[in-house]
Amino acid sequence: MARLRYGGLTISFGVATDNSSERAGGSIDSTGVILWSSRRPEIFFARREIKQLVLISLAFAFVFLYPVLCDSSLSAGPGVGAWLIRPQLGHFIAIPGDGSDRDMFTQLRWVPYYTLTHFRQFPFWNPYKCGGMPMLGNPESGIVTPFLLFYLIFGLIPGMLLEIYLHVAIMFAGGYVLGRELGLVPLAALVLAAMFPSSSWLSLHVAMGHLNFLSIAYIPWILALLLASCRSRRWHLAMLGGLLCGLTLTEGNYGFVFAAMLVAIVAVWYAMIQLSIRPLMAALLIGIFALAFSMPKLAPTADLLAINSRDWGLSFLTWPGVLVSLFSRDQEVGRPMVASFFFSEYAGYIGAPFVLLALVGTIGDVRKSFPWVLGAIFFLMLYRGDTGPDAPTMWLRHLPLAGNIGLCGRWVIPLFFCVCVLAALGAQSLCERPQQWGRRLAKILFTVGVADAWLVCAPNYRYLFQPASPGPAPSQTFRQYYSGFPVVLTDIARAGMGSVNCGGVGYTVPRGSVLGYNEKGYRGEYYLLDAGSVTQTLWTPNRLSYEVKASEPTSLVVNQTMYPGWRLTHGNGFAYAEDGLIAVRVPSGRQEIELVYTPHHIVVACVVALFTLAVLIVVWWIEMRSIGKIYSKKQGPRFISKQGLS
Repeated sequence: MARLRYGGLTISFGVATDNSSERAGGSIDSTGVILWSSRRPEIFFARREIKQLVLISLAFAFVFLYPVLCDSSLSAGPGVGAWLIRPQLGHFIAIPGDGSDRDMFTQLRWVPYYTLTHFRQFPFWNPYKCGGMPMLGNPESGIVTPFLLFYLIFGLIPGMLLEIYLHVAIMFAGGYVLGRELGLVPLAALVLAAMFPSSSWLSLHVAMGHLNFLSIAYIPWILALLLASCRSRRWHLAMLGGLLCGLTLTEGNYGFVFAAMLVAIVAVWYAMIQLSIRPLMAALLIGIFALAFSMPKLAPTADLLAINSRDWGLSFLTWPGVLVSLFSRDQEVGRPMVASFFFSEYAGYIGAPFVLLALVGTIGDVRKSFPWVLGAIFFLMLYRGDTGPDAPTMWLRHLPLAGNIGLCGRWVIPLFFCVCVLAALGAQSLCERPQQWGRRLAKILFTVGVADAWLVCAPNYRYLFQPASPGPAPSQTFRQYYSGFPVVLTDIARAGMGSVNCGGVGYTVPRGSVLGYNEKGYRGEYYLLDAGSVTQTLWTPNRLSYEVKASEPTSLVVNQTMYPGWRLTHGNGFAYAEDGLIAVRVPSGRQEIELVYTPHHIVVACVVALFTLAVLIVVWWIEMRSIGKIYSKKQGPRFISKQGLS
């Protein structure tokens, strides 16, 4: 059995047999823990395989993300250069605020971090953008996630770097587990594990600051749990897949759509070839639990998109543009446009070694490759975009809120994922050949492919940190500010002000009548429409308090956008919209007014999510108890010994 060494780790390639030294009897408690085996559910993979997978995943993420610590101002252009030996440790405290998408997504991290640490409030509302808009309901926000803890523990930028690093490691590990669940030998599983996160689709999006794409890391895990649930007949695995699918929505947006489509393709195919309804039921469970787990973000996001939907309009990609985006070795972030938007939105580099493996996988085992070929064709059609009135993207727009999906170039991600699975199947076909040259060729193509991907794609990570654009002077109190350049959102927010000019930067809402203090007609951050006086006694993102003295009934107006969820919690009167601004109609006299923003149905949404989590725990407990009873009746499970990834 062939072996490959990664440092001190030895990885075996091939399938252990009943007569192999890599399988022996023993106790589950003393020797191994269950991972998955596609053919023998009673077989246990050794702990060492899991440990090695964790270590290799973390090492892979470190090697590919190392350029993020390097200076992007040195040796600009594709490939490696002097920047490689010049790490910038200052990146652990630098803020990507150069006036681009990096700045916009940094602000989406800074606002929740600052709201939680400074105001001790959950970040429901973002007063720093567009004159005020929902924070939790922003489709591009990433608040409902365990990775928020890293921000609170380590700080904003270290938390951001850890979030990126761990997502890449999760993506690698998920690809390997999915490969094993597909019945692949470790080398073929490693092809899937390494190929998916090594391409330019990820490095370019991270380089541009598009952190909402990180949640795509869960897609391999979701598919693996779908297959494992069907194979082992355990529903809690599908429910767990639903939890991860929910995270693709709460941490971002596009990953949820991609995961749902891939789950549907795989479930339908396996239901057809197995003549079983179980794959469809498992997929349905994943969908239901994904929606339920994501309700704390899904509910406010659905409200926001219903009020302020976003339609990118037409986007397209020509066939020459497809060839350049997928196969050109110049995947530099600053490459000229090949389609209707920036190159970074369309790129998904597939190196020649992986192309060869994918071709072998396509014809090697048609029964296994068919759903992935079908998926690749389907996503390729979506990837080309609005090429005509009957293009799939045009039909997609008829679905509810489908106009919010965005640029067609993003479909390169599920397209590339299908190609990754085909490449893994190609490596499997080579490893199954009786001659040694098959495995050797697979190892050579894998090694060259990963090295090529690092040389072509990884250098883009260094562009995440760019010299910051100059920001305004700090303000003693919060006030709205108009900037002629609409993409210095983070610096404006850190200065204690809100940006009213944020059009074209990520997901936005119309600012309406909100004015910056440096604009004509500005009357202050709060004022009365009639005679009287008003004093602000409390300002926080979600809660505003004022002392009002009025000789006659009047209205208190706040210089922020009125949105459903703002309500009067203390004082006499009622909240309403005054020319699109937050306003309270108050009677004459002196009183304290308190306004609070809470997303509609947020309590019900959280209860649904917690109840769903409780159901998952109960089902897991019941099914694991049944597994324990089955194994207790046997002499002891058989397992794969501690020989490594075998």
